[in-house]
Amino acid sequence: MAATGYVVERLDTGALTEAQLGEWEGLHGRQSGVGNPFCAPDWVLEWYRSYVPDASRRHLLWVRDPDGGLAGVAPMHEQVVGPRRLPVGRRLVPVGYGLGTALELPQVLTTDEHARAVHHAVVARTRDAGADWAELSVARDQAWFEPGWVEDTTAQAPHYTHRAARACVVLPLAGTWDEVRGGLKRNLKESLRRGRNRLTRSGRDWQVRTLEGAEVDAAAVQRFFALHAARAGFAGTSSSHPDAYADPTGRALLERLVPRLADAKAASLVELVVDGEVVAVQLALHAAGTSYLHSSGLDPEYWQFSAVTLLQAEVVRSAVARGDRVVNFSPGPNVAKMRWSERVHVVDDFAYATGTRASGLRFLAFTQLAAARQYRHAVAVARSNSPRA
Repeated sequence: MAATGYVVERLDTGALTEAQLGEWEGLHGRQSGVGNPFCAPDWVLEWYRSYVPDASRRHLLWVRDPDGGLAGVAPMHEQVVGPRRLPVGRRLVPVGYGLGTALELPQVLTTDEHARAVHHAVVARTRDAGADWAELSVARDQAWFEPGWVEDTTAQAPHYTHRAARACVVLPLAGTWDEVRGGLKRNLKESLRRGRNRLTRSGRDWQVRTLEGAEVDAAAVQRFFALHAARAGFAGTSSSHPDAYADPTGRALLERLVPRLADAKAASLVELVVDGEVVAVQLALHAAGTSYLHSSGLDPEYWQFSAVTLLQAEVVRSAVARGDRVVNFSPGPNVAKMRWSERVHVVDDFAYATGTRASGLRFLAFTQLAAARQYRHAVAVARSNSPRA
């Protein structure tokens, strides 16, 4: 079997040693291809602190290879699902999964060398962990769920299902900034040129600046929140952008986390400053040769200046200078992102179990409720983004 010799251990998130954290950080830095910033210890542990206060529901799985080296980290948590008054069942899912939070891309941390075996080992551990079922996010360029991972059992109702696909627009980086810029689509280059020209012709003093390290302080984070909320309240565009930080839990998470990430060179804030006032901001994350465009904010008065696009261009330029392999424009391809690239990085979600028929029925009930909720959400989003009569 692919997982032979791989050992899975559940760790206490409150008792991690400096040596273990160092191993985790080292594995995080060895990611190849499209790196995932959310697999870092800071993101995972802060997410647990914010959303899973009950430590008994945290399943931080440590996977060692046959030689004893750390080959994978799978941060999971137990979640009760279904209507609040009549829960359907219990599932085991990755951190960030099943909730709308700033941790946008749940995934098992591993390397290409160990990916298949690590995912097999994690499935073998979680399928029998006592929940009604488990779910896992698997990067398509690393592995795919294999039927054999749930078929070697005498359980009443073994099963696995492909639940969803999460696609991110990614821009591969090769050569200098001038070479990357020269390969961009004409409409994007025109948008960048037009935005700069409009700012210059306005007669205002303007600059794009990148805040790093200690510059990303509490005041900078609060400016980011304020501009993000202003962007969410802007009705003069065809796409809706809800305020992701209206929820105090998610807001507090970033208040604690972003300055610490910046100190570790894992985050930066790129700002457009006009006449001494910050009017737009882009949060960027950095990990393992990848820059990740997280959320942004904008004073609606500067919409016509393509402000966020200018900031994204600065993130790309800095990523080239840093030697990154790729820029990830986050999940959810749309027109604005596809102007940068038409290449996508896909992470697939699978559900699986080797339990009883009763557990299987609870899973089926949940999928029906989830399908209805997803349909209503899709209709609401499409209607909010559709032209008004």
